[in-house]
Amino acid sequence: MPAHANPPNADSSRGPRFALRGRIVTMDAKRTVVDDGVVYVENGLITAVQPASAPPPASCADLTPADTGATLFPGLIELHNHLPYNVLPLWQVPKKYGNRGQWGGSSNPDYHRLVTGPMTVLGQSAELMPAVVRYVEAKALVNGTTTSQGIALFSDAGARRLYRGVVRTVEATGDPALPEAVSRIADVDAADAQRFLARLNQGKRLLLHLAEGVDQAAREHFLALEYAPGKWAVNENLVGIHCTALQPDDFARMADNGAAMVWSPLSNLLLYGGTADVAAAKKAGLTLGLGSDWSVSGSKGLLGELKAARLASAAAGTVFSDADLVAMATCDAAKILRWDQALGTLAAGFKADITAVAGTSGDPYKTLIDATDEDLAVVVVDGAARYGTTALMKALRPHAGSALETGVSGIPATHAVDLARDDPDPAVGNLALADAAAIIAKALSALADGPQKVMTAVAPLLPAAAGRRDDGPTWRLALDEIQPTGEEMRPRLPLFERGREAVRGAVGLVGSAAGRRSGGSRMKLSGPAIPKLSASVTKGLDAVTLDALTAGENEAFLAELRSEMNLPADYGSQLSSLLD
Repeated sequence: MPAHANPPNADSSRGPRFALRGRIVTMDAKRTVVDDGVVYVENGLITAVQPASAPPPASCADLTPADTGATLFPGLIELHNHLPYNVLPLWQVPKKYGNRGQWGGSSNPDYHRLVTGPMTVLGQSAELMPAVVRYVEAKALVNGTTTSQGIALFSDAGARRLYRGVVRTVEATGDPALPEAVSRIADVDAADAQRFLARLNQGKRLLLHLAEGVDQAAREHFLALEYAPGKWAVNENLVGIHCTALQPDDFARMADNGAAMVWSPLSNLLLYGGTADVAAAKKAGLTLGLGSDWSVSGSKGLLGELKAARLASAAAGTVFSDADLVAMATCDAAKILRWDQALGTLAAGFKADITAVAGTSGDPYKTLIDATDEDLAVVVVDGAARYGTTALMKALRPHAGSALETGVSGIPATHAVDLARDDPDPAVGNLALADAAAIIAKALSALADGPQKVMTAVAPLLPAAAGRRDDGPTWRLALDEIQPTGEEMRPRLPLFERGREAVRGAVGLVGSAAGRRSGGSRMKLSGPAIPKLSASVTKGLDAVTLDALTAGENEAFLAELRSEMNLPADYGSQLSSLLD
């Protein structure tokens, strides 16, 4: 692979110098709020955070602060998503499910029609893959997110790496100050408790689906972590995603062993009609982060998931304050990743990731959670303004030129986005967001005609040599929910025998522990492979509408939320109102 195939996330060493004035919510340990302050930024780092009345740092004496009229927060950090799937619309979930194994796969025709089929067509096309990558990255950005989970790619030779674009990815930072996390482990490790513990002990944070669902079968995925009496494959490197089936004692066990949790309340409620017992998680002392999961059964981004979390918290007895929820997407998320000395707080020496929302009065944390699409004033990643009002973007990116995109469908008419880099990803390049959206929309609309007709339909829209470089490999998306990759996103450990017979019988898990996994079946070990499109994969597909970038102007999405049958009474209507 060429040396430049893994560029750093930032243009920070060449980043602009600027200053932003507004109300500053630092998210430091004292929850300091500067009512009228300035954040000074140089070369991707924060030089100073101070009251507007104070003299500027000597190196910034020539800077005139841009008056944002906004409240500035650390950039939002998302700890769970399946990014490639965020081109797909929200699913009208037909029934309540008990666990993750019940709603995916061949047993559910809707899942094939809405998810498996469309993504197999998109993900296996070297020509379409760059547009998918560009669109879903931008979707995170325009919802206030500066860090999310990465997009896994395969090359023709079978090598895998994570896409590094404008938004940070937790799995591929290229920065020693931001230790890389892992969201996939070898399936042999996922199926063996001792190997799993050894993997945990290697030092990287593991963000893994855990006990997803609300029934006892889902809880078994956690109970199986007890590999001997009183000994658990749980430590500070385990970050459990969902944890919806856990009971108070389980949360205490996680906390006692230093683990953390990622909460995705909207997706949980849509699929299972319930979410994690966050009151018990809080009482146990667990550190929580947030994730919007994916557009098929979740929010469009953290700006929406914060609202979903507040509603879920209120329904559970107001478990969290607004400040607690904001912490889950900033300083607490950084703490979970061990990034808390570089990100998650606005302070001198920290990396300049900033999410600013309009307004400087009232409760500052409420300001962020209440913010709608149009309220995002500016989003800065590594010291570069990437999204915001057109006026602010022009002020902060005066040399952006044609890279500054305005009038993109799905984002407010008052806003602009800049995704261009000096050292773009070799597979994706500097593909414009509007072009990416047009390509995917055309492809999704042609799905009913079969994969070959899809390519014919999009051909006039594709840039030259899409998906490949003359001297490099062709890349395809690694779709974790569809194809075997030889890596797992959830532990499937043998059940610990002693004292578990009654539980095993209750969930139908019979046979020896060596022959049954906590998922109810043996793992099929397989290496990275790119399956060929077959008639069975593409048969019966319908045209699909590209999911809009934001919620406010997306009436179809808001109406879908209001009609989702598994959501608690009035939850969908309340959430729709908050997003509109």
